[in-house]
Amino acid sequence: MALLYSGLDSTAAGEVVSAIEARGMQYEIRSDAIYVDQSERDGLRMALAGDGLPANGAAGYELLDSLPGFGTTAQMFDAAYWRAKEGELARTIVASPLVRSARVHIGNTSNQPFISRQEVTASVTLRPSSSGVPEPLARSVQFLVSSAVPGLSHTAVTVIDADSGIVVGTTGSETMAAHSATRAEAMRHNIERLISARVGLGNAMVAVNVDIQSARETVLERRIDPDSRVVISTDTEERSNSSSNAGSGSVTDASNLPEGDTQGNARAGRL
Repeated sequence: MALLYSGLDSTAAGEVVSAIEARGMQYEIRSDAIYVDQSERDGLRMALAGDGLPANGAAGYELLDSLPGFGTTAQMFDAAYWRAKEGELARTIVASPLVRSARVHIGNTSNQPFISRQEVTASVTLRPSSSGVPEPLARSVQFLVSSAVPGLSHTAVTVIDADSGIVVGTTGSETMAAHSATRAEAMRHNIERLISARVGLGNAMVAVNVDIQSARETVLERRIDPDSRVVISTDTEERSNSSSNAGSGSVTDASNLPEGDTQGNARAGRL
């Protein structure tokens, strides 16, 4: 027996097993792996691929190719677009070796013109390859989804472990509260250690409460300095005019004749 597929989720594995049974082939299931006869494995893979098995997850942008050009309304196109967006994000997340399957849901209200603009939110359900979704993976998924959806903040993306149902990604307020608790515990430990050095170990009780306030200020400054003027355009115009008289100062009858006959007539006039 040779390995056919491994690491499939329950739905995809069930579809593959049903297709193998329909073809009357022998198979074995070992943990999350499916084994078939080695001589029939390659041909079976090609046959299953022709049937679209195993399923690669949600459909992506190919959904837009199947939309008919005539009769498709704006609402139908928006619904297909966001469904394709969710499928593409799920495919990208599943490409990680730490994730077996993923589902992405985007709550977008931009296609509802009569409803005031609301915050865009999203939720991601992950089924990890091992036990539990690690915190770095959840944070990466939050930034991945928020970067792909305009107007979506990473704090508005909720990541849920599909096996345990635990929310892994924390929102901004929860992150601030966790940070405050960590700071308070560190300060309490340091203060208790200093006091215990004077009064003895176990003779002091310390309680610390930390309230963190975060504020953001944006300052826009426009400075106009009359001394730092910049020349936008410059026009330069130059004119030159010169005249000269190379002839003699004497006036004769030849000076009234056209040019060309002046020399000959001048000599004739002198004779």
